Amino acid sequence: MAMSILELKEAYNLLILREKKAERFLEDTNYTQTKRESWVPEFVKITECLSMLMIKHKEITGKEMLDCEVLNGF
Repeated sequence: MAMSILELKEAYNLLILREKKAERFLEDTNYTQTKRESWVPEFVKITECLSMLMIKHKEITGKEMLDCEVLNGF
């Protein structure tokens, strides 16, 4: 079943929130370097999923996402 633009936006917005939270965690020196590094693979998965959703957005709409949408969601 094909993803609708509304489903895509919902999924993207949830992931962008996770990505921002992960960035804050990875930059937080209150956690050990080892602890932060252990979460890098999950961060990579999140960014890969965001990239896939950006590709899907172009397939659905025929347009690239705007920079502000890429960075902050819809």
